[in-house]
This record gives sequence, structure tokens and C-alpha cells, in this order.
Amino acid sequence: MTILEATERVGGRVLTIRSPFKEGGYIDVGPMRIPNTHYLTMEYIRKFHLPINPFINTTPNDIFYVNGVYTRRKCYEQNPSILNYPVAPRERNKTASELLHILFQPIYDFINQNPARNWPIIIKFFDKYSFDIFLTHNPFGIRLSHGAIEQIKVISANEGMAELSFLDIFREYLVFLNPYNRFYEITGGNDQLPKAFLPQLKENILFNQELKKIVYHESNVTFYSIHTKTGEPLQITGDCAIVTIPFSVLRFIEVEPYHAFSHSKRKAIRELHYVPSIKTGIQFRERFWEKEKIFGGQTITDLPIRQVYYPSHGFGQKVGVILTSYTWEDSAQILQRYSEKGQIQQALENLAVIHGLHILNDFVTGVSHSWTQYKYATDAFAFFKPEQEVELYPSIIAPEGRIHFAGEHASSDRTWIQGAIESGIRAAYEVNSRPYCILYIPFMMTMTDINS
Repeated sequence: MTILEATERVGGRVLTIRSPFKEGGYIDVGPMRIPNTHYLTMEYIRKFHLPINPFINTTPNDIFYVNGVYTRRKCYEQNPSILNYPVAPRERNKTASELLHILFQPIYDFINQNPARNWPIIIKFFDKYSFDIFLTHNPFGIRLSHGAIEQIKVISANEGMAELSFLDIFREYLVFLNPYNRFYEITGGNDQLPKAFLPQLKENILFNQELKKIVYHESNVTFYSIHTKTGEPLQITGDCAIVTIPFSVLRFIEVEPYHAFSHSKRKAIRELHYVPSIKTGIQFRERFWEKEKIFGGQTITDLPIRQVYYPSHGFGQKVGVILTSYTWEDSAQILQRYSEKGQIQQALENLAVIHGLHILNDFVTGVSHSWTQYKYATDAFAFFKPEQEVELYPSIIAPEGRIHFAGEHASSDRTWIQGAIESGIRAAYEVNSRPYCILYIPFMMTMTDINS
């Protein structure tokens, strides 16, 4: 087995940035949280004896800064009207989560009656719906006012993604709205998970190999790559291959002969939607947020930074790193106009609106990471548009002769580490069912979170 890796490290979009932070500070600019229900991911964490701590996703002290109003989650839940959304009278005393529960519960109940039978029915029926269309023309139950829909989109941080697949957003909500779900992070950075595979695989990995061309033969597959440091070409042939490159990157790789990939596969490679995302982390010399009784959790805002996450580790220490801005899709595209320095400055200024100008004196350093600007991803994670799941998903995961496909995009757990692992196991099973296989190409692990 040979692994071609385009960069100098393992992990792909599982990326933890430690520099330029001081005193052990870091930020996960890839997946930052792992649900306890993602059993494959959790099992590998146990296998490698990696330390974990709770990822505190929400708390009663979460800040909402919306429509110029500052409040805490506990106050909002007691009085949802405090945010001044122009909702209908029947909606005034309901939070965004309660409104979503009303909309989603009939679907959830139907699925639970017989998941194996009913999930395909739901997929077929709702595949044509965007999140926006579902909220506006809910076929099961009440229809919401425009003010209530706006409230849901802002508070759920999905305002920039409303034109995307309802089904994919519904799946995300099944994770986040489940009161029994718990989230974890690997203590010290989630990149420790892909790094834990390295001792077993390092002899098989060729780093800095950027794939340029795939040539399919009846009896084997040949890959042509260029060393990113020396420019030296490499040609390597195997009996078969597992391609884990995001389709957003695979579009730029030549495949010969043309018919080696079916029409439906090429269509899926061209059309599969990937979501832009930017994460900005800032280190402060004082943990001012802890003085405000914030220990983990988040801020939700309609300011350009959209989401803020406070660290779930290092409580009581002097310095700390905040995920000062986490944006997706349209909300991230707006910030692309700024340089990294400009994104950090924008995040700092927005955070000062929420916490007060005094925090500017505590600024130490910052970093901003745009997955759109990252050459080997070109966006953060796969997320269907309406009508793509039924049409594209079977073609995304289908082998093309000796070439198999894995990655978070080739899984029903898109956007998560779990999707990368699950699809890798599936592809390995497909290959193991053959009497041969030698080659596996980047990336070893792909993202997630996305939402995380």
C-alpha cells in the first residue's frame, strides 16, 4: 500500500493551529467537536488512548447579541420576545429551538417508527426542499411568519446556508437538538487523532506529492504526481486505488481515458456543493469572558462574526484563545474580501461591540483560516443543494472500476470526522472484496464540522 499526501502533514481538514499562539494556545480550524454518538470516531480515540474533555457547546450564560439587543441564553429562553423579531402573535413566546421542534417533530416521529423503511421515504420527499423553502412552505404543520423564520436562521447560525438542502441541515439538527448528545474535544487539539495513525502508516506515506493525473488501465491504475518542494515527477502504479480527494479538488485532476469515469461520476464531481468557511482565533492576555461567568459555550450574533466559541479547556488560566468568528457559506464569502489581518481586525472589533472596548487592550495575537483559500480543499465541507442527494449521492460513492472513493463527502455523515472514517471503512471493505489492492491517495483524514 502506498499513500500519496499532497502536504507535509497528515490530517487534511483536521487541522489544529498552534502558532503564533503562546503558552500552549491553539485553535481547531477544522472539526472542533465530536458527538458521543459518533461511535467510530470515539472508538479510534479510545484505541489510541487520546485524552478528551467535554466540548461545552452551549450554556445558560451564552450571549445573544441580535438586533442591537444584548442578552443571555437563559433570559432569551424565558422571554423569546426580547430580541424584537416581528413574529406572529402565536409565535411570541417560542424560542427558535421550540419553533424548530414544532416543525421537525412530525418528521422525526415518522422516521423513528421504522428508520430503515422511512428514511428513504423522507429523503425522496424532501430532497427538493431547501431549508428556506421548508421553513416557508412547511408541508407538515404550521407555517411560520417571516420574522420567526429570520429568528430561526440567525439563532441557528444558518442564515447564510438557507438555500442549501433541508435534509442536510435536518441531519445536523438531529445531532445538536438531541438533549442526550454530548460533545467532546481531544485535549490539546483534534489533529492528534490523524497523527495517532502515523506510526503504523509512516513507511507507506509519500509526503508533498501533488496528484496531477490518473490513468486507468484494464489491469491497473497509474498516478502521476509532482513533488511540491523539488518539482520532481513521480509515477506510481497499483492494482486499484481509493481516492479521498475532495471533489472540489478532484475537478482539477486529469483522468484518462475520459470514459474511465462514468458520466454520472463526472457530473457529481462538477456539481457537488462545498461550503466556504472561515474560522478566526484570537489570543487574549486575560480571560475576560470568565469574569463574565462564561466557561465554554458560545455567542450568537447578527454581526459579521456570526458565532463565537469560548474555550472548553484551561479554565482559570491567565491567557486564552477564543474562536472569535465562525462563519459559513454566504457569511464566510462576505469576509473573503478581507486579508487575514483584516479578518482578525474585523473579528476583534465585533467582539468589542459585544464585550466592551476594554478587551482591545488584552489582544495578543490572532490567526484566520479560510478553507476556500486552502489549495487542497478549496472549501470546508460537502453540503448538498436541493435535489442533489437523490441524484448525486449514489454516483459519489460508486466505484469506477478499480478506483474507489472515500472522504466525508462520500458518507451520510458529511461535514464530520465520522464521515471520513465511515467512508474509509466502506471503501476498504470494497477493496478487500477484490483479490487485489495496492494504492490509496490523499487525504488520510478529511473534515469535519464542521459545523463544526
